[in-house]
Amino acid sequence: MKKLIIEEAPYYFDWRHNTPIEQIKKDIEELEKLGVTGIYIGADGDSVNIEAYIERMETDEEYEERIIQEWDLKERQKRNDLAQLERLKKKYNL
Repeated sequence: MKKLIIEEAPYYFDWRHNTPIEQIKKDIEELEKLGVTGIYIGADGDSVNIEAYIERMETDEEYEERIIQEWDLKERQKRNDLAQLERLKKKYNL
């Protein structure tokens, strides 16, 4: 099953105190061109963090790559588990 991917958009916000509305509109237009689906604005003490995110479904290629990586990980874990079992059998003469 394909996964929803959420990634940060490659965009720098230069919104400071008294940023003109026209600048914000231009930034939003650029974000829409990048496919941004949401903006996070959070306060951290005296500073404000602004990040734009793109939500999308993974592509067929990303899906295939993820499935291969997950299978490889499971196979490596299985080999490690079997090797550990053999070491324990030898250690305890089983």
